[in-house]
Parts: sequence; C-alpha cells; structure tokens
Amino acid sequence: MPFTEILGQEKAISYLKTLVQNGRVPGAFLFYGPAGVGKAKTALEFAKALNCLDPQARQTGEACGVCAHCKAISQHTHPDVVFADFLYQARREVKKDFSSGSYEEELEKELAKQQHINVDTIRDITAKAQQKAVGGGYKVLIIDEAQTMQGAAANALLKFIEEPPAKTVWILITSKRTAMLRTILSRCQPLAFAPLSQKNVEKILQNNQLATENLTLCATYSAGSVSGALKADNALTLLQEAGLGPNGCSPQGPAAVAAGLSRTLVAARQEAQAILDVLLQALHTAWTHTQDAQTQRRYAKTLQQVENYKRSLNRNVSPALVVETALCSLDGLNLPLFETEN
Repeated sequence: MPFTEILGQEKAISYLKTLVQNGRVPGAFLFYGPAGVGKAKTALEFAKALNCLDPQARQTGEACGVCAHCKAISQHTHPDVVFADFLYQARREVKKDFSSGSYEEELEKELAKQQHINVDTIRDITAKAQQKAVGGGYKVLIIDEAQTMQGAAANALLKFIEEPPAKTVWILITSKRTAMLRTILSRCQPLAFAPLSQKNVEKILQNNQLATENLTLCATYSAGSVSGALKADNALTLLQEAGLGPNGCSPQGPAAVAAGLSRTLVAARQEAQAILDVLLQALHTAWTHTQDAQTQRRYAKTLQQVENYKRSLNRNVSPALVVETALCSLDGLNLPLFETEN
C-alpha cells in the first residue's frame, strides 16, 4: 500500500517522506492516535521506503512497492522488519506444527487471550534487533498496542530504544499515549495521527471492500476510525436483529440484544462497548439537535447513565447485563439510531 493510498494522514506521511529523502531517521518513534486510522499501515510503508531497492523511489521518500524488499515487507517475511502485535505473540505461544489440522483453531483461541505485549515477546524482538541487517538497509522493529506493555516488558525495551545502532528504527504504535511509561515516551520521537473524516472512512471501506450493511451509517458512528466503523456495523446489526429499529424498540429488544452477544467474555465485552458507543453518539446527536428543553434534559440524563454503564464494563460486571440495562434506559425516547445526519 503506497503512502498515497493511506488517507487522512497527509501531515504525518509528509514528515516521514522528508526523513527518508534526507536520510536522517530518528532511532525510535511513537505513532499515536485513535485506533483504526492507519498507524500500522504507515509504519509498514515507512519500513518499505527505508529498505526499497529502487533509488528513484527513495529520492521521493516513497517505496516502489514491487521490488523484492517491498514485497517481503508486505508479506511479513523480510528478515530485517519485525511487526509485533497480538497475532505475532499468539503465534509464538502456539507451538504446534503449521501443518497440524488444529493449528488455526489453537491460534484463534490463543489470540483471544492476548491482552498485553509480554516480556518474552520484547526479548525476542530485541534479540532480532541486535542481529546484523541481512538486506543492507534498515532494521525496523514495530510494536503494535505498545501501551499494553507492563513493567517488565517496558523495562526490557528501554535500553534498546535509548541508543539504537545505526540504521535501526523502533516504531511503537499506541491508541493510548497517556498509558505509556514516561521513560518510554521520553526516548521516542512522537508522531500524531488524526481521526479520519467521515468521507475518508467511507472511501477506505469501499476501497478495501469491507462489507457493511449501511456504509454511510457505519461511517457516521465510526468516531473517525475504520475499525470503529466495523465495530459499529456489528453493533447496529445486533440491535436490528433484536428488534431495535427506526420505529423504536420492541419490549423483548434489550434482552434479545444481550442474548445475542458472544459467549466468550472478551468478545462480549468488546461487542457491548461498541453498542454503548453507538448509543452514546446517537444520544449526543439527538441532544444537540433537540429544541424542546424537557426532551433535551431527558437525553442529557440518559447520556450520563449510558456513560456510567460503559465505565462499568471495565469492572467485573456481565456485559449482557450492562447492555440490557442501558437499552432499557432508552424506553420512551424513540432514539433515531438508524438515521444519518443530512
């Protein structure tokens, strides 16, 4: 994916292209901004630009996309570029042979457990960082969900990002900059990524053929994020299937939505959060567009209630119970969930 195909991040990309052209690349970056706005894609494209075999492409700060190095980075097979995320970590945990019939099932189960980038993964990456570059270009070590590194993992990384060897670049990616250790933040060059416009979210969904029931509606509830749009799509589907629609909510609707959540706790919590995010945005929009003072107060009160329900998801509370209670609080509001703004 060339830089030109990454929409909405022109400022960050322009800066990175200048670094490639000048050949003056900091040893450690922090790519921060909302989830689903192109941080990981930009990191991989930057790795391509640093290792591209086409000198003319590098002069423009771009990658050719077709040389052996560019193709290997796209396929996650380049020996000098490591992209460490929860999938990378899950693969390290699942020791079975790739040809095993149960490998994919075991991998999926392990992936569902992932909540933190652990110290063993960091040690694995730092060991690779110390190996000599095979391709003669840059070693690029990318860590996604970097905010999930806890004390031991973060400390294991510190000395390696403080003074990386020449032509070694660390890129930490996070959607929660404030959750990062200050000692990590102080050693990284920060690069901000902005929320996407609704128009860009729609374009990205279309360009990548990401199926949604209602493209514009999902983009409306996306909060400027492609992953947010996909989560909203799933949330809206659950709400519709359970009887919530343009004409309000059936009496059995809240319980039906709760019953439709996934059986695993992690997945159910994520689905519940997506549903509450949709409700919060719809409530806020209705509150700002309502002229009647009494109705406005009702929207404001319900908005506060749903925000409290969302916070409770981080505690030891049933996601199904939270969702059902939140939906019951909408009784009588006729919230326009399935309408887009003109």
